[in-house]
Amino acid sequence: MILQTRNNVVALLLLAAVAPAGAPAATATPTNAAPAGATAAGAASAKTALDAAADDETSTASVRVKPGAADADDNDDNDPDFPPLKPGESFHLLGFSLSGSKHIDANALIATLPERDGDPITDAQIKADTDRIKKALTARHVHFAEVTTGLVQRKGPNHGIYVIWDIQHMDTFSRLQYQGYWTFGGQTFSGNKALTNEQLEKAIDLKPGERIREGAVSDARTGMEQAYDEVFPGQTPKIGGKLKLAPGHVATIEWRITEPATK
Repeated sequence: MILQTRNNVVALLLLAAVAPAGAPAATATPTNAAPAGATAAGAASAKTALDAAADDETSTASVRVKPGAADADDNDDNDPDFPPLKPGESFHLLGFSLSGSKHIDANALIATLPERDGDPITDAQIKADTDRIKKALTARHVHFAEVTTGLVQRKGPNHGIYVIWDIQHMDTFSRLQYQGYWTFGGQTFSGNKALTNEQLEKAIDLKPGERIREGAVSDARTGMEQAYDEVFPGQTPKIGGKLKLAPGHVATIEWRITEPATK
């Protein structure tokens, strides 16, 4: 397979964004803000469209980032295995994939989209589907900086493509000095009354010893806010806290929660 990027589609593989320098060396504070650009944590579907594309043993893989001057000699239109669309032709959908949060049902969200495998699909439809996905994620408290879109085109004349969405988070682990994998050392809670510590731990779904990275703090907040939806419908608690980093790349989180006022 070859990863084709078109002018209005963001490259599938992105570097994590670098937050401004100056954060304290030992502790940092996750907030409710969602600045732009970072790699998401976790996968949302058991078998993604990208997995399916990788299963095609007759294809080869290469990645192009953004079309530009550096690509002048790399014109995909001249590749006989990936012929350009002719007038009246269109791409045909091979599958959708959505990853980047453990707190969403990717398959359920994809099932709400109007297209089905085998349907013709255009750039305008992909953009509309991306907007639908973003709206659905926001309704489910997913704090994304961006949702990137990648197209994976299958070799051959039928113009079959997979549409790959990836949720890009921004949180404390996106800062340059904290990037990479850490070992989750545990968490504590304060301010929670309507939900117990055990209920919040279950909602977050992080186990001590688990490896975490960029997006883990953001996605943990998503899990807690979804749990609070059952207690305070239509109201969102204020969730902040402190991230403590210890030698051996061990990270623990002290959550501070301000619940909505009860009537």
